[in-house]
Amino acid sequence: MIKKEEIDLKVKEFKIHRSNVERDYIFGWFLFGLFTISDLKENIFLKGGNALRKCYFENTRFSSDIDLGIPGDINQEILMTEINKVCDFIQNKTKILFSKEENRIDEKFSATDAPIPDLKVYEVRIYFKDFYGDADHLKIKISMDITRFDKVLLPIQNLDLIHPYSDKNQLNCKIRCMKLEEIIATKLKCILQRQHAPDLFDYVYSIKLPESTLNRKELIQTFIKKTIFSKNPHVVKEILIKTQFKYFKEMWTKTIICAKSIMFDVEGAIETFISDMEEIFKIYPNSGLRNFTFFEATLRLPIMEAGRAQTLLKVTYKNEERILEPYSLKYKERKDGTEWEYLYAYKLNGGKSEPGIRSFLAKDFQSIENTEKKFTPQYQIELCKAGEIPEKKYLFDQNKPAKRPKLKNIFNSYLGKIKNEIRYIYECNYCGKKFTKNKNTPIIRKHKTKGGYLCNSVYGYYIDTKYY
Repeated sequence: MIKKEEIDLKVKEFKIHRSNVERDYIFGWFLFGLFTISDLKENIFLKGGNALRKCYFENTRFSSDIDLGIPGDINQEILMTEINKVCDFIQNKTKILFSKEENRIDEKFSATDAPIPDLKVYEVRIYFKDFYGDADHLKIKISMDITRFDKVLLPIQNLDLIHPYSDKNQLNCKIRCMKLEEIIATKLKCILQRQHAPDLFDYVYSIKLPESTLNRKELIQTFIKKTIFSKNPHVVKEILIKTQFKYFKEMWTKTIICAKSIMFDVEGAIETFISDMEEIFKIYPNSGLRNFTFFEATLRLPIMEAGRAQTLLKVTYKNEERILEPYSLKYKERKDGTEWEYLYAYKLNGGKSEPGIRSFLAKDFQSIENTEKKFTPQYQIELCKAGEIPEKKYLFDQNKPAKRPKLKNIFNSYLGKIKNEIRYIYECNYCGKKFTKNKNTPIIRKHKTKGGYLCNSVYGYYIDTKYY
């Protein structure tokens, strides 16, 4: 283990808290153990902020956790066994004491609150004692997210572990790591969906470094493949450059931990980011086609802001004013093959129908504005998923062939309209199962997924109205 004086020197040099240096030191040893003595070393791979620091850029910011991916599934007990094995290995090599009895593994997301449909992530917490603190009971936490069934677009890389400490010669190994272009493409997608200052820092840092090997063309192509905007990438470019950057400005110095010598100001980062968006999107000239397939910047930004602040939207839709609670943006395909991005929102008033969950298309908006009136969400706000390629993109069951209607059915349908016998079609917001309901409410019955498992969701999205 390195000496106390080395940690103190790093703290003084970087002007950051000692726990961040200690955690970064442990990260190096943990990755070394994971990719040398663990049975997971051939399958698991590193991604996220620590992938940048531990495999690509020695002097970039410190990350507070480790993000890992694995292409298949893994049992919790097996995973805990491997983690404890690595803890024992580090303890024997460095004399750092781990509190293994407190190590924990939990599912990070429930069935309904995952930012991406069907996302399976283990949240792992590991505790070690502050190895230079005055009190033996002081503990520092290591957090890890392990994504199962993780899909990557670019080849996994085998890179040398970066460990900028005096015992680095003991930690010679290769790390299986997501390719740089895909890491930064993921950061760009996060900027589209959330406003987290470290994502902007990572993007700008990766393009500012003279020694960076980042292939910008491969980066932007990978980003587009990760989103719904392949039919007109110009739309997403406009969304990115018109992002509301106030949250980045507010959180810049609070959330970015790095050596003072490499820190750059947020205004310069924003200017660099916007300039780079204009440059790298030149490979995608604006076709002008399908702009209203998506919610472009002038519509999308107020919606995203309303979701973050939980404030009502005042809109003019099909020439009628409405007040909406926004919940999600989803990209769906109709039976006729057309694809649209839908806003799902609860309509409080306005229009001709009763209050309830409704779907809205960008092409039918005349105006949209945020109000200052707060609302208490009735359902999960899922706008952080906006722009994702959906796992279940169809508004219909594509496995059922279209049937030619019989004359009797046409007559009955017409008669139903006369009698006002209406049925409402809702789709489960998690597993996609469809329900025909007498009442226009989003509550659906308990049910099982196509795989035979009990679905945890009891809410659905309105998708159609039928007459019988």
